[in-house]
Amino acid sequence: MDVSVVCPFYNEAGILEASVRGLLAQLDLLPHDWELIIVDDGSSDGSGAIAKSLTRLSPRLRVLGYRTNRGRGYALRTGIAAARGDTIVTTEIDLSWGDTIVHELVAEILRHPETDMVVASPHLPGGGYRNVPFKRVLLSRVGNMIIRACLSRAPTMNTGMTRAYRRELIQSLPLSEDGKEFHLEVILKATTFGARLREIPAMLEWKEYKHQGLRVKRKSSSRVKLLIVTHSLFSLFANPIRYVWAMSLASLFIGGVALIWAVVDYVRHAVSIYMALLSVSMVILGIVLFVMGVVLQQGNIIQRELWSIQRLMIRAGNDKEPAHLISGQIAAAEATGVEL
Repeated sequence: MDVSVVCPFYNEAGILEASVRGLLAQLDLLPHDWELIIVDDGSSDGSGAIAKSLTRLSPRLRVLGYRTNRGRGYALRTGIAAARGDTIVTTEIDLSWGDTIVHELVAEILRHPETDMVVASPHLPGGGYRNVPFKRVLLSRVGNMIIRACLSRAPTMNTGMTRAYRRELIQSLPLSEDGKEFHLEVILKATTFGARLREIPAMLEWKEYKHQGLRVKRKSSSRVKLLIVTHSLFSLFANPIRYVWAMSLASLFIGGVALIWAVVDYVRHAVSIYMALLSVSMVILGIVLFVMGVVLQQGNIIQRELWSIQRLMIRAGNDKEPAHLISGQIAAAEATGVEL
């Protein structure tokens, strides 16, 4: 299998059939052997039954599902674990990133054999947003700027699922996030293991569909405030050494300036005790933060070693039972998803 396309969905009864038909039509134009895996993330609106009925449209369509809603990350891990393609593409089921986005991602990763992962980004020149509320666009841009400041070698788009991976990379990462933090987890762990990333510009569009004679507007199911909190915390804790040592240097600098100020005041017979106390306090704070940074760096090293061990275990398991491992554990039928 050349290409596996993985699309999770949850309560999409209104748009599911039109979306899958459109996606299959686009995939039929791929000059590669492909499969489409759609994962029912515990829908409660009958989407699962609709998805099952759609398997008649193509023998290349596979439907996975489980009973309880577990989150986008869990659904993606389920589909990725079952994928057989050398290149695995994950994207929105309604092609909101453009009708040809799968073609573009596959072409880019094949064009650059040294690349392990390609990310579609609306933040690059040539990309953008269409019919997306301004508030969501602003939050996405600002949020990704913050994430890039916290994570090393992060792309311009860290929160979107539309990406292409080499199977040997994505199926060997020790992934565990069930929610949308999954996207950040992949970036963090892939770059930790030295994966090479590329980006392509893409247009993100919220589309409208016809369903039972009505116009159904595509909406995001994301709870924005919760996402801001969870993504911010994930980014801050992912690599705290970046800002702990920065604060240490800032404290030492302020302490040095305060010390010079205190000396000048003392020579001029002015009150210098307050600046001297500030200097001592900031120097002590700077030393404490530096030591904290050293401890955090040791923690990062230990964490990377644990991830490396998990990755080796996953690879060993994949050699024996391919596509049945999720996060380093042999998954039960519900965890991997059952073929509907």
